[in-house]
Amino acid sequence: MTDATVLSVVIPVYNNDPAVLGALVSELSVELDKLGVVSEVVFVDDGSGEDTKLALEALVSAHARIRVVELVANFGQHAAFSAGFEFARGRFIVTMDGDGQSDPRDIPRLTAPLEQGYDMVSGVRRHREGPAFRRLSSRLVTWLVGRLTHVRLRDIGCPVNAFTADVARHLGGFGELRRFLKPLAVRLARRVTEVEVAHRPRPGSNPTSSYSANRLVRLFMDFLVNSLGDVFAWIFLCSVGVSGLLVVSALLLAAASAVGRLTIIASLAAAGLALQAAFVAMLALAGDYVQRIYRQSSGRPFYLVRRVHEHAACQDGRGHAG
Repeated sequence: MTDATVLSVVIPVYNNDPAVLGALVSELSVELDKLGVVSEVVFVDDGSGEDTKLALEALVSAHARIRVVELVANFGQHAAFSAGFEFARGRFIVTMDGDGQSDPRDIPRLTAPLEQGYDMVSGVRRHREGPAFRRLSSRLVTWLVGRLTHVRLRDIGCPVNAFTADVARHLGGFGELRRFLKPLAVRLARRVTEVEVAHRPRPGSNPTSSYSANRLVRLFMDFLVNSLGDVFAWIFLCSVGVSGLLVVSALLLAAASAVGRLTIIASLAAAGLALQAAFVAMLALAGDYVQRIYRQSSGRPFYLVRRVHEHAACQDGRGHAG
């Protein structure tokens, strides 16, 4: 592969079935050959076990267009995508899953808008497969993220997307926000469109997703911490406002009780609520400081690359932290 590479397909891999990976490469080869442009497939090994590693090494040996970016441990899907973006050489970058649910036949439909001047193409899974609870959770997260970020995409969690190289690589400068690729990419892209893509049943020996409910909750909490920079400030302001109103109410109730119109209990209750509101305000202030300290001190790498595996004709292994 050279600087003339037009298309890079980036696929994160974590303990994927070797048979499924082999079938996926066969499908990709057919579709990429049809495009008639210089292309590459960048698998990002996100800390897989020995079976998957051996399968990827065999694919590299057999196919000149395949490279494998091997991470030193399991950093998660979004970190794997970021590593793939850094090492991708194409002008256009398409992302897919390595579990067989993404259909390589959708690649031309994803890249066509990029050739027309769009910077990002967001995939929307049609006839989505999977448990009803997971589909409902995905719709809920899509709605919440849309409301909080004003990013109006129909399928935030779809892994099948396309970007120009400029947009994909600029994502690397946003620290922990890289965990939320699509909302962030929308902010960087000038023109965005959506394309419906296939979502096939998960084949292979592991028909369940690697994203557990716990991981989804943790990802959404990361989103809240990193995206809503003013959340504690708003809690602080609201709490101070409520506390002030309650103090005024307590004083008015105390005055009313002094002239015998009310008992002192009402005034004490209002004063107690005012103290609780003030306590919440102090917690919010402390939370804002903790958030700022976290952002300034979090120097941990988003991912660490052990080496890059390439075909014998174009080997260039290197290690890197991102």
